[in-house]
Amino acid sequence: MKEEFQAYHQHAPELAAQIAERGSIGLIVIDASSLVRIEYEYGTDAYENVRSRVLGLLAEQRGKDYRETDLVALDEPQGLKFLLFLDRKRRKNIPFSGVDLKAVRGRLVSSLVSSLARATFPYLKTSPRFDVGSGLALHNPILHPDRILGKALREALALASHHRAAEDLHTLERLQELILKERVVTAYQPILRLKDQTVLGFEALSRGSRGTRFETADELFEAATAHELVVELDRLCRSRALLSSGRVPSNARIFVNTLPATIRDPQFRGKPLIDFLAKAQVAPGRIVIEITEKLVIQNYALFREAMAYFMDLGMAFAVDDVGAGYSGLESIAKLKPQFLKIDISLVRDLHVSLVNREMVKAIVSLGHGIGSTVIAEGIQVEEEVQALRSLGVEYGQGYYLARPDPGPE
Repeated sequence: MKEEFQAYHQHAPELAAQIAERGSIGLIVIDASSLVRIEYEYGTDAYENVRSRVLGLLAEQRGKDYRETDLVALDEPQGLKFLLFLDRKRRKNIPFSGVDLKAVRGRLVSSLVSSLARATFPYLKTSPRFDVGSGLALHNPILHPDRILGKALREALALASHHRAAEDLHTLERLQELILKERVVTAYQPILRLKDQTVLGFEALSRGSRGTRFETADELFEAATAHELVVELDRLCRSRALLSSGRVPSNARIFVNTLPATIRDPQFRGKPLIDFLAKAQVAPGRIVIEITEKLVIQNYALFREAMAYFMDLGMAFAVDDVGAGYSGLESIAKLKPQFLKIDISLVRDLHVSLVNREMVKAIVSLGHGIGSTVIAEGIQVEEEVQALRSLGVEYGQGYYLARPDPGPE
């Protein structure tokens, strides 16, 4: 694809004339440098594909998110910093001010940036960081125009970094408040027998309050990981899941996602654990500790050692995301967990994917061999249910079967 925009120095004479005529020119910078990680993870072709889509979207938004007469350029050839040199205000004798730039920046952050972020799918599961800053190139007759433009660009990037730091601090404060005030919502999604819809148990799914930026689990845990609060959040979610489990039928299992650190948590062992379960009115035999395949492999020795302690209390273990790509079937076989949960990526379009069918067959065979119950996650259509049943998968969960019930906040 032909490059849509040129580096800004290619427009230097035009920009210099505008600065001299108006006395200043407003600049907005959208820093998309975070897209580089796509190249490291998926290769140059994937990166170039996403970059072309981003540039195409930027061109399509001309006249919508920014004016037809604004000049769009790059910081350098093949660059990832998009520069918008703003045309003069409608009242042409009034120059741009810092307040004007702040308003333009806010509009672009809420509209254009979110559109650009969607172009990274499916390579990035969460939205990339696109920092946005603004600067003013002020006329100075003793300086070369390149120097004036370069200074404005540096100021805009510095302001973008400042905005990001301020947003990060605000996110940290909100996360700390969420944890201290226990503002998480626990939704329970049933795990059903595919044959007759009999309930095996419910998986506890945690998220932030409705209407907040932490409303989805991905956003909540991504922020907690970035701010090194994921263990604190995990402890809270586990506690709320068990304390709220009175909504779950007393004969159903409660599947609780957790981190390896949980099995070393002193509040989840010995007398504190027994007292907590008594307070929550949950028998240990109803609890299934669920940990992802990736974390099981990374913490195999620790996990194997801890299993005996919790199993002696009557708890069970489930390995989540089995088949997600970590090649840990041998480790799983040695652990012999009571439940294996097939990753959603293998369930998706199972009825038309020969590769997925063979992977599911292998997991079902492993489950039978080690005495584990196999559960399929993320079922969305009836065809997936039929394919799973034909392969010997007995249980499943997903939006097709039943959506998570968040209950009252």
